[in-house]
Amino acid sequence: MPLTPFLTSTLTTLSLPLRTSDPLTHCDASLLSLLAVRPAELIPLAHAKLHVYPFQDVHACWRRLYTDASIRTAVGVVRRGKEKGGEGEGGKGDGEEERDGEKEEEGEGEGEEKWLDEAIKLLDMAIIMTGAPMREELVKEFFEALREYIEERERGDGRRPRKRSKVQQDGFPDAGYRMPEIQFPISRSPRMSLPTFEKHLEKAVPLVITGALAHWPALHERPWKSPAYLMERTLGGRRLVPVELGRSYTDEGWGQAIITFKTFMDEYLIGGDDKDIGYLAQHDLFSQIPSLRNDISIPDYCYTDPPPPPPGTPLASKAIPQLDEPLLNAWFGPAGTISPLHTDPYHNILCQVVGKKYVRLYSPLESEKLYPRGVEEGGIDMGNTSQVDIEQVEMHLEEDPDGEFPLFQQAKFVETILNEGECLYIPVGWWHYVRSLTVSFSVSFWWN
Repeated sequence: MPLTPFLTSTLTTLSLPLRTSDPLTHCDASLLSLLAVRPAELIPLAHAKLHVYPFQDVHACWRRLYTDASIRTAVGVVRRGKEKGGEGEGGKGDGEEERDGEKEEEGEGEGEEKWLDEAIKLLDMAIIMTGAPMREELVKEFFEALREYIEERERGDGRRPRKRSKVQQDGFPDAGYRMPEIQFPISRSPRMSLPTFEKHLEKAVPLVITGALAHWPALHERPWKSPAYLMERTLGGRRLVPVELGRSYTDEGWGQAIITFKTFMDEYLIGGDDKDIGYLAQHDLFSQIPSLRNDISIPDYCYTDPPPPPPGTPLASKAIPQLDEPLLNAWFGPAGTISPLHTDPYHNILCQVVGKKYVRLYSPLESEKLYPRGVEEGGIDMGNTSQVDIEQVEMHLEEDPDGEFPLFQQAKFVETILNEGECLYIPVGWWHYVRSLTVSFSVSFWWN
């Protein structure tokens, strides 16, 4: 649908009477009345409420309020931007009066970039902060309308193109880390049938499978190894993504930020300081950007019935929720990103789409030798993460780790270099450490 009629349709949808089952009805009536006329004022209020309690304990009305306020504000930003011929200001929602003295002088086309950026930021923040409950499809359609508008503009309406990113070559830098020598290799197999894979599940050991991803468009006609393609899929890099900043979540100084995909590419993948590490890690990118989801498919192996954690291992006594569908997460970053030695409560198929990764795995029977962290400051349970810094050991940066962790050297492991187009089966409860050897884009599929 063209952008202008879509905005009208969106306001009509948002103005429909609320169903009694809608959590938004639990918000104060004064807030609901403000939602229709000054929605931008409600975003910081709802944002603050989202941080009062752990996410699962926040009342759903605040997530709904944040979502609807963001969508209404985005509608207002786009409407004013289009009405002013590309000199929109952002920050005010539909129905709000223009404030005097805030308009900045802008060059031709710069104002349009500004309101597009602001509208996309509002919608992405709604997804990242709340999941956009009850408005998932509406937000998806909003992004599609913006995509069509941008493409139509770029087909030759005479407007100045978006300021260029550092992404000019159609490939990522080749530089990376040395390839480790594999001493205890994980078994490898060509693509196997489901019955054959189910027999392997009974062994409960890791396995590298080759050829199982050959049909993925992400490896061929819609290549994720093309920076230009990824920029196009993210609306010229305008989409927001959550990024981990630092080597590992176990390090002091580690942090997180929400930045544009363009900034992520420019500062951490294409240019920037080689010492800076930004990692788009364990993020459900594919519900946020469905066009990328269409470039991959869930491996059939994820629809098998795998065994539970082995008796006597840390996860054997824990109640693990049954998944209705596999959980998908994206892992995208430069050479040198790591996932410290940890264990997950689900079986995992880790699929390598771009670049190479070194992966080391330890059986759950080795858990005592890996020194799990336990409950740390703030009551956070870190029992699924080892105290041992495997990178220091694996890259021979620490010569004598025995002093603090005397049993560690007795722990047996297997390892592999995971290449483009390969996938690795990681059984439930197996400890794994992962290090990117090049720019790397992986997808994990958890199931049970």
